[in-house]
Amino acid sequence: MRDLIVLFKLLSALGMGLGMWWLLRTSSQHPVQPPQLIFVAGGFEYRERHAARLAREHNLPVLVSGGLSADYGRALFVEEGVQGPQLSRDDQAGDTLENFTTLLAELQQRQVRHLLLVTGVDHMPRASLVGRIVAGSRGIQVTPAPVDCGNACIWESPLKVAADGLRAVIWVVSGQDVKTLVLARGLVEAPR
Repeated sequence: MRDLIVLFKLLSALGMGLGMWWLLRTSSQHPVQPPQLIFVAGGFEYRERHAARLAREHNLPVLVSGGLSADYGRALFVEEGVQGPQLSRDDQAGDTLENFTTLLAELQQRQVRHLLLVTGVDHMPRASLVGRIVAGSRGIQVTPAPVDCGNACIWESPLKVAADGLRAVIWVVSGQDVKTLVLARGLVEAPR
């Protein structure tokens, strides 16, 4: 078991290194252009409310990946003055990597080249790393728009950030989520 932990830490460090290399490589390739969409990764009320205010302020469409119940989420956006075709929701994602991989085809279909990523300030390092790797691999620029999470903040460890960075790099290279492969082989238990 100890060897598995050491291997995981090494792979996570490699993932962080590859992720940073990817960010540096892709950040200078695309000219900065105005954002075309607000993308909410996972949903807590404060994230979705912030996204609604940004949407109203900048007249941008919003795509919420995961999050509050559809009815409650829609009501929150209507309360903030955002409704109809300006709001899209998708509940396929089970985690941060899937927020991007499950909606990548839709982002490409909408011809999105630049999005604002809305999530909590505590989740932003991991979400922006994953988003920049996955969306960046398809030429989509990701600009963080963090939300203060106040007392609800749960800061993520650098190891968790690095591990998801590695998952994102593996997904870009192989089209497969290593978590799914590991769970399918029974090497670790599914999180509860």
